[in-house]
Amino acid sequence: MEQRTKGRQVTLGIAAAMTAALLFTGMDVCAKALPRLGAGEITFLRGAIGLAFLPFIARQEGRRVFSGADRFTLHLRGFTGGLGILLFFFSLEGLKLGDAEILTELSAFFMCLLAPFFLRDNPGREVALPLGIIAAGAAVVLQVWNFDSFNGYALFGLGSALSSAAAYICIGRLTEVPGRHSGTELVFYFQFYSMLCGAALLPFGFVWPEGEEWLWVLGLSVTAIAAQMVFTWGCQHAHSLIISFVMYTAILFHILAGWLFWGEVLTLSSWAGGAAIVGGSALLLLRTR
Repeated sequence: MEQRTKGRQVTLGIAAAMTAALLFTGMDVCAKALPRLGAGEITFLRGAIGLAFLPFIARQEGRRVFSGADRFTLHLRGFTGGLGILLFFFSLEGLKLGDAEILTELSAFFMCLLAPFFLRDNPGREVALPLGIIAAGAAVVLQVWNFDSFNGYALFGLGSALSSAAAYICIGRLTEVPGRHSGTELVFYFQFYSMLCGAALLPFGFVWPEGEEWLWVLGLSVTAIAAQMVFTWGCQHAHSLIISFVMYTAILFHILAGWLFWGEVLTLSSWAGGAAIVGGSALLLLRTR
């Protein structure tokens, strides 16, 4: 009976992770559907509207929101996370939806480079092979041997992956002591700095959404908050290693969404490089679990 209950919990966790991947894809589709708005406006509005939902999340969580501890790390987590989402929205302006998502998977590569300096666990030499596979996959996606095909927007994708890795490292530091910080507190700093990062670009020109664009902005904000909530819930019901594997379905969802809404077809280099990045990341998770 106990094993059956545990199996049901894992199934629910996997379903939650797939739902979160789908919701994150919905967020990115909404962002790409706003070509008249710049990355700054989209990031600012996403953060501002997302903050409005936090009181409801805090009420559901039933815990004190602000712990008063680790303030520097909380601010750093918020800044790197906000910068990561801003750079990702910049990459969407010049990359296919699938290519942009493939590049974000490089966060696992950057995490292993940064983790030994900031976390207690040192991944060791066993990560050399998967890191090499991930790096090779990135080189294939970028087609570094062919300067004419190089897309400068890919640099924003790489910057987003690096910033996201730094944010994950901060979360690792913040969760080393279980129960010290509420989930709402972590989300608050992310949403707040997302708004600030977007606001930093507003003096260079701000375009207000008009008409149905507000629906896309609202959809972007709602799917972003919902994805974070569902992902957190999934991690409470299944091992994080399993959840990490399932979240790679976001690449498939992004590719399908790009094809369905914009007729985007990925090149052979994108497919091959994406497979290497996903495979290397999966091997990385296995060796560092």
